[in-house]
Amino acid sequence: MNKFLEIRSIEDLREYIFLNKESIKRAALPVTVAVALLFFWISGGTSADEIEITSQEEDIVEEEEAATFNGNIYVDISGCVNNPGVYELKEGTRVFQLIEEAGGLTEDADIEDLNRAEEVIDGQKIVIYSKDSDAENKLSESSSGKININRADSDKLQEIPGVGPATAQKIIEYREENGKFKSIEDIKNVSGIGSKTFESLKEYITV
Repeated sequence: MNKFLEIRSIEDLREYIFLNKESIKRAALPVTVAVALLFFWISGGTSADEIEITSQEEDIVEEEEAATFNGNIYVDISGCVNNPGVYELKEGTRVFQLIEEAGGLTEDADIEDLNRAEEVIDGQKIVIYSKDSDAENKLSESSSGKININRADSDKLQEIPGVGPATAQKIIEYREENGKFKSIEDIKNVSGIGSKTFESLKEYITV
């Protein structure tokens, strides 16, 4: 007769478990796994659905981000180009490449002070001036007595009170690296020219 059927007391049950503990472990394992799976299904089914939905939402967000941030920028170019307007460009595009996109320069374009190797940035406005407008700027500069910090060479810059050869060179290097000054206040971005220095020279400069 099966020994399990002969158990009639707690002491008999303890003895049976002690003698057959390995068999009981092997028999109990599948049951334990089944119970665990059942518990997970009952209590965690909703979580599994949520995980799947969250994963789908993340995929959608990633697709939207990829569509929004695709490495493109928008730059406005006007003046002496054949097709002025706003252009969608790849990050890292240079001014000369933008000019090509805009149909090239017109015959009266003045590119003497234009840094065509400069990298354009998102939202930038680039104006290609004509040779006639350059003459007008020079005439205005002469009549006003102010020095155009976008066009003056080193000697001319040194005519500004407080500007020596070293500072003049820094101004020129800044123009070459960053493009033209958009306002006279931008000269404070030049190394060595702070607010105090700017106050002393602002009456003598223009852009």
